[in-house]
Amino acid sequence: MRFKTMRFWASCVTGSPARSIGARAINKLGLIAAVMISWYSPPLRAMEESLVVTIDQARVVNVPAGTKALIVGNAAVADLTLLKQGGTVVITGKGFGETNFIALDAAGKPLVQSLIRVVGGRNALLVQRGMGRQSYACAPQCLPTVKLGDDAKYFGEVAGQVKDHNAQATGLQ
Repeated sequence: MRFKTMRFWASCVTGSPARSIGARAINKLGLIAAVMISWYSPPLRAMEESLVVTIDQARVVNVPAGTKALIVGNAAVADLTLLKQGGTVVITGKGFGETNFIALDAAGKPLVQSLIRVVGGRNALLVQRGMGRQSYACAPQCLPTVKLGDDAKYFGEVAGQVKDHNAQATGLQ
């Protein structure tokens, strides 16, 4: 019985004229089902290029009208904010690397998906001392800044100075 079943399915796949009427009907039904599925459910559109975002910066991207929700693969790499109009997304680079996002309509059906690549800025100087690393923003002169991957002590000192400076500037001491 097992051999006959395998021979039946093999003849359906190869299109052998010796197959039964039932096998032809199954093939026709499968073809009709495939056409109907592709006709009634629009394919998920992929954006043609990956979206490149600089770390700690935002980028505005258009998505299909009717987008109601966004899914991001790795929120540690990028943050997504859907604006109220539903056709615009703000992407903020949070960490180096790649992730993806999918835009969904009100029924939860995927409308579009795209790759997000988060890269470092161009005006940076990295100083490597043994295992420790320090970052400087150089636009136009080099001043201390913090970046992912910096030495923990340096990162804490610079971040603390930035926090204190912001508190003084806003009067929130």
